Amino acid sequence: ELSMKIAPESALISQTKRLLADAYIGLEKFDKAQKTAEDALIVAEKINERVEIAGCYRVFARVATHNREQENAREWYRKACEIFALIQSRYELAVTRYLMAISGLHDTGERSALLYMAREYFISEDVKPYTKKVNQAISKGAPQLAVRSTEERDKYPFIAVHPKTKKIVELAENIARADMSVLLTGPTGCGKDQLARYIHACSGRVGRFVTINSAAIPESMIESELFGYKKGAFTGADRDKTGLFELADNGTFYLNEIADSTLAFQVKLLEFIETKIVRRLGDGNSRKINVRIIAATNHDLEKQIRERKFRLDLYHRLNEIPIAIPPLSERKEDIPELTRHFLKLLGYKIDGGKYKKELKALSNILVKRNWPGNVRQLRGILLHLGFIAKGNLEKLTELIKNDSFENGTKREELLKALSETDWNQRETARLLNISEGTIRYRIKKYNLKKEDHIDTRA
Repeated sequence: ELSMKIAPESALISQTKRLLADAYIGLEKFDKAQKTAEDALIVAEKINERVEIAGCYRVFARVATHNREQENAREWYRKACEIFALIQSRYELAVTRYLMAISGLHDTGERSALLYMAREYFISEDVKPYTKKVNQAISKGAPQLAVRSTEERDKYPFIAVHPKTKKIVELAENIARADMSVLLTGPTGCGKDQLARYIHACSGRVGRFVTINSAAIPESMIESELFGYKKGAFTGADRDKTGLFELADNGTFYLNEIADSTLAFQVKLLEFIETKIVRRLGDGNSRKINVRIIAATNHDLEKQIRERKFRLDLYHRLNEIPIAIPPLSERKEDIPELTRHFLKLLGYKIDGGKYKKELKALSNILVKRNWPGNVRQLRGILLHLGFIAKGNLEKLTELIKNDSFENGTKREELLKALSETDWNQRETARLLNISEGTIRYRIKKYNLKKEDHIDTRA
């Protein structure tokens, strides 16, 4: 009443009425909650008070849940989360995720993902009442971690020693069973591809892990590559082709370099994410696909959105579970264990305590180095020089110490980039952010040939 007298069209009204609507929900007066939130929304939209607009959407979601209007409730929650994420209202986003988790609207995998994402924020900000609530909800019904197989998970491990990377692995394991989209961000070479594969391995999904470089598909081939085609659909279609979405059925579809995709690609991707339906070119039948989407980028997508290079609606669809991976410089405690892992890939016999001293000496050198190329650069150096050292740790340590370190780093970075782009020098230059002339010079300097490629996946 006081607010109406002072400023009838202000945040005073929108916030107070929205909070009153929350109180009515607490009293289980759902009709009053709906009406009060509607009144609050009218004012909030006039003054573009986005946090209150989202708060009203959350009220509508809770009322719809009570009325057993599940699809409406899901949509209102989704809209609320989009706005809270966009304006970086992390507290309200965490509260909304908690309420979604306990609403009964989601399966066990999504429920677990929502609870662990909410808990991560509440613990980081020491919000004890909500931390307690979330922990209680987790203990009542969070599913056990499901892995496709121990062999599959061990094949694509995500090394974590530093507290930051341990938290990432914990989150990855607990969101793995959800169908929600994941957006991985972080600098080039930090381990986004590896984490995507690890999430898939922990998901329990029986389908394939299908990966695509989002920037590499020409616009004229987007539909045929993503959706496939029937024989005779167009000139040259001499056989049926299964699209990439369909190949990933019951599995994971991984979109690398999503920020570099064309707007035409983004439209088709958004269409699929919203429907999960594919229809091959030239085919009258549609297929419903069960696939988990993971996307990755080293770019600032919000900046891309402001520059109209990336669709805001697609960003929201991909960013349901955001995971940011820090550069190796911020988690150097991981380096010794990463070193062990990469040397074992080369066949170095380093288990047990026999080589403890040599490994420690090698790790001490590597920890002191700068790694602008992150884990990819570390892996490239160890695999290149480790191969030369032929299992001799002392020789490897000497090679690391001398000048061949820098040359080996650049050589492996270039070889990796060339392999990723199928030796397209223009695309390689873009990837490494250097000129095509520099690419040609280094290829000649290091005497590189296409057959030199070594599979260094880890």
